[in-house]
Amino acid sequence: MMFADLVDFEDLAGQLKGLGVEISSTAEPAAINAAVADWLDSASAEQLDQAQRQLREFQAASEGLILPAAKESLEAILSELASR
Repeated sequence: MMFADLVDFEDLAGQLKGLGVEISSTAEPAAINAAVADWLDSASAEQLDQAQRQLREFQAASEGLILPAAKESLEAILSELASR
């Protein structure tokens, strides 16, 4: 029997913390979105590029293993990064 470690908000928060977003690893979705919005307003172009690159890699690595709500948040963050 195989067990998969599903990607959830805690994993997403960990990725964001690694990028410099000030957030608790146990943050709820609304807190994650608010922290990302604050970070986006102060991030440099280089930080935004790095975030987009790293989060795209995270997205690819977690394909099929990410919980739907976490996937939705990740896609929203990537969409916001792409628009900047």
